[in-house]
Amino acid sequence: MPDTQSLEDREYAHSPRRWARDAEGTLAHQAELGRTLREAHPPQRLAYGDADHAWLHLHRPAGDGPLPLMIFLHGGYWKALDATATDFMAKSWLARGWAFASLNYPLAPAATLETLIAESTRGVRYLLERCEALGLSGRVRLGGHSAGAHLALMSCLAPECAKAIEALWLISGVYDLRPLLGTSIAQPLDLDQARARRLSPLCQSLAGLPPLDLIHGEQDPPVFQRQGEALAAQAERDGVPATVTLMPGCDHFDILEHADTAPSRHLL
Repeated sequence: MPDTQSLEDREYAHSPRRWARDAEGTLAHQAELGRTLREAHPPQRLAYGDADHAWLHLHRPAGDGPLPLMIFLHGGYWKALDATATDFMAKSWLARGWAFASLNYPLAPAATLETLIAESTRGVRYLLERCEALGLSGRVRLGGHSAGAHLALMSCLAPECAKAIEALWLISGVYDLRPLLGTSIAQPLDLDQARARRLSPLCQSLAGLPPLDLIHGEQDPPVFQRQGEALAAQAERDGVPATVTLMPGCDHFDILEHADTAPSRHLL
């Protein structure tokens, strides 16, 4: 997806906080919702590796299993936040009778983007391989927000993950890294053109992936919406069903409080 914008314009176009109503306020509100949920219903903290970053929160609904599972990766442009940022999202999935896993991963610049993808994939595999032991049914969805949507999709390109995942639920994702080159956003990632292309879902074959549910906010940066539409078109060309939903009135951050109400042929 060639980009002829100036560096300044690209910086602005890819900065969701500049398009949002109150990013900091929304993040603080979501963090408080997550704390409240954890206090009322403490999740199971599981380690998928030995490193400090290699953990996840597994939230379970009341009642007996085996349970279907949604695995979700947080955003933060690959350099901020952790899995607690999306714990609040578990509430609506628990109400549907699903387990919900908030998956943590390492952050840039301490880790390379290749490492972030590898560790996200490792966390997904950990859960897939332990479904029976954890009281899970093996019916698994994988989702993510913003940079987390990128990591979820890249993780699912691993054949063993693609075969085991029922659907991808991707919210306001970044699917082409090339326009980020030269911006402050890309600095912690230390990308060059070759790596940006290799690590961009829009530059990969999507054949063999499960169905894609792509969700964007009406007030998301337009470039995010365009990348989602381009990804859906590429998926369809590669034989992968894809839907694109635009959430009225939502921005890049508060969309997480509403995305699970979006109509979707694969959500339930």
